[in-house]
Amino acid sequence: MDAVIQEKMEKILKGELKYTSANLAFNMLISKMKKKLQTDPGNLDACMKELEVFLGKYPIVAKVDLANIAAL
Repeated sequence: MDAVIQEKMEKILKGELKYTSANLAFNMLISKMKKKLQTDPGNLDACMKELEVFLGKYPIVAKVDLANIAAL
């Protein structure tokens, strides 16, 4: 994940930027990470790592959604 996409993902997780994926699993993961950050803002690094693991497992989701996030 490059720096621009990482910055935008952090904003999405913090609720500063709105993004909805066409992929239900990715939307659920984003919602889970948002809740995790609301309870403890110090979890940002752990949330980003979990997102990277998910996107590594599902490269098609990563390709489509990361391109969409980069265009935000």
